[in-house]
Amino acid sequence: MRISVLGAGCIGGSIALKLNEKHRVFAFDQSEDVTKALEERGVRTALRQEDLFDTDLLILALPMAVEERFLKETEFTGKILDVASVKTPFMEIAKERGLNFIGGHPMAGNERKGKAGWDPEMFSGRIFFLCSPDEKKDDVVEGVVRDLGSRPVWIDYREHDRIVAAVSHVQYLISLSARFTGKPYEEYAGPGYQSNTRLSRQNMEMALDMIRYNKENILKYLENTRNFLNTLHNFIEKEDFESLKKIIKEVVA
Repeated sequence: MRISVLGAGCIGGSIALKLNEKHRVFAFDQSEDVTKALEERGVRTALRQEDLFDTDLLILALPMAVEERFLKETEFTGKILDVASVKTPFMEIAKERGLNFIGGHPMAGNERKGKAGWDPEMFSGRIFFLCSPDEKKDDVVEGVVRDLGSRPVWIDYREHDRIVAAVSHVQYLISLSARFTGKPYEEYAGPGYQSNTRLSRQNMEMALDMIRYNKENILKYLENTRNFLNTLHNFIEKEDFESLKKIIKEVVA
């Protein structure tokens, strides 16, 4: 199967490397340095992104603003899979334009940027969300996801965005808050601090994209988090340790 990958950052490059084990993969990235690194690892590259369009599947691994522009302007009529961590705006553009589009999102990644984050095994055992505009499953896309080592989970794209706001996007902001609190004393921190603040070190532009495109869901869960912290603050201030104990048990149960 011929697969094209447009964008070879941390996720796109990792996808290209993994799928190249079983498929004929072609990739394009604006960076010549990234292109050279892919070629050195056996992935074929294209001189222009248009050269990727003779393909069975086009995978978009682009910054969200760039993906939005691509979907609004492209004349490509083949099958498209994206990997953005927000789905609603792109699904709606694709439906409006009649694109052959499946929204995807691997629940995988790391805090490193670009080729420094390439890891073809990062998808192994991970959920890979898939969203169809007509609620029909696509066997070709599902097979590609399984070839990554991932577990495909078909879901409504609006529900997807609510879920990732809670378990991913707001977690970045919580991690950022933890780092804000501890930053003056980082030289004394142990592994717990490093674990809590790891997400704060991820690609800032990617984080800003997810906030821009999933704002309403993020604000909802951020408000829930603020209310919870206020509750903890009140219990501690009043030395109401029985209530504190109860709420801790409820959360960790």
